Amino acid sequence: MKIHHIGYMVKQIEYAAELFESLGFRMDGAVTCDAGRDAEICVLDSEGYCVELVAPRETSPLYGMMKKYKNTAYHICYRVLSLKGSVEKLEKDGWHMFKEAEDAPTIGRDAKVVFMMSANIGMIELFEMD
Repeated sequence: MKIHHIGYMVKQIEYAAELFESLGFRMDGAVTCDAGRDAEICVLDSEGYCVELVAPRETSPLYGMMKKYKNTAYHICYRVLSLKGSVEKLEKDGWHMFKEAEDAPTIGRDAKVVFMMSANIGMIELFEMD
């Protein structure tokens, strides 16, 4: 597994993007709508280090987390060769998948992601691209 990005939950995506740009990041594409998470999302890059800004709408399943934690890093995303194999291994290690694989248009047209949770570490995202 290789780290692809750090996910940041933000209230105002444009303002957060400006702040990351002042730190040397650049937008890697446009702000897009992720229908599965009901959120606006964009990716920024700085010399190969990526952050994903996620701004959930009030109807998003992530909105409750936004209300509680405000603007915060909330997941690490790992690129994997096989979602199925990685999920099986992590479940044996005590991780729990809490949503089936879904499309990830912000990462790539053929990208699929899975979110997993550990009571001791928190949330991670795994992604595989065909």
